[in-house]
Amino acid sequence: MKKIINKKLLATLIAVVMLVPVFTACVKAPDADSNVNSENTQNESVNNESVNDENQVANLDKDMEVTSIGSYTGIYMEDGTDEVVSDVLMIIVKNVGDKTVQYGEITMTAGDASAKFVMSTLPAGKSVVLLEQSRLEYNKKTDYTNIGSDNVAFFPEEPSKMEDTVKVQILDGVINVTNISDKNIDGEIIIYYKNSATDLYYGGITYRSRVTGGLAKGETRQIAGGHASKTGSALMFVQIV
Repeated sequence: MKKIINKKLLATLIAVVMLVPVFTACVKAPDADSNVNSENTQNESVNNESVNDENQVANLDKDMEVTSIGSYTGIYMEDGTDEVVSDVLMIIVKNVGDKTVQYGEITMTAGDASAKFVMSTLPAGKSVVLLEQSRLEYNKKTDYTNIGSDNVAFFPEEPSKMEDTVKVQILDGVINVTNISDKNIDGEIIIYYKNSATDLYYGGITYRSRVTGGLAKGETRQIAGGHASKTGSALMFVQIV
């Protein structure tokens, strides 16, 4: 079992992901576009078992696969409550397509209940742990069937980290942004990042922090990143608006 530790929460948080085999089903992506962004206020520490089992795959259309279904105990990653939960239904989804998923909703039947998972900003080739939106409890005796989707949208153009314009350094609770271009930046700079460790993203949420008031050539600005972690966050993309 791999241990993924965020030092800021080591004393207060233990999370366990328990995996079970999954089933095969199909999902169709709609034509409608969807908003990608959510903002919340937590980090998490996870003990995660390997999910690289080629025999445990549920196909979601041609672009995504569910590689595991199981139980999650720890800080709830999908909202801003920071509450510790036990045995919440979770899935791990992999983007096997060639475009970054901007937004997606995955649904399934969980016995007599309906389960829903929401994701954003999932690059090609990457996987994400998603927790059920209503915190539905996982039960190994429950049949999880009828997997599908209500909304799936891809970025019309691949998002950029704008590495020729800005340098982004994610630290614990703060983010340093430096203008490395040869001119002033007059617009607002938006930094998008996700909880991440090894080869997995954690939570459907994509966080964002902003540099307002522009950034002069060569200037570095430090901004708040309430969910940022030096070892547990990954830069997803940058926008200047």
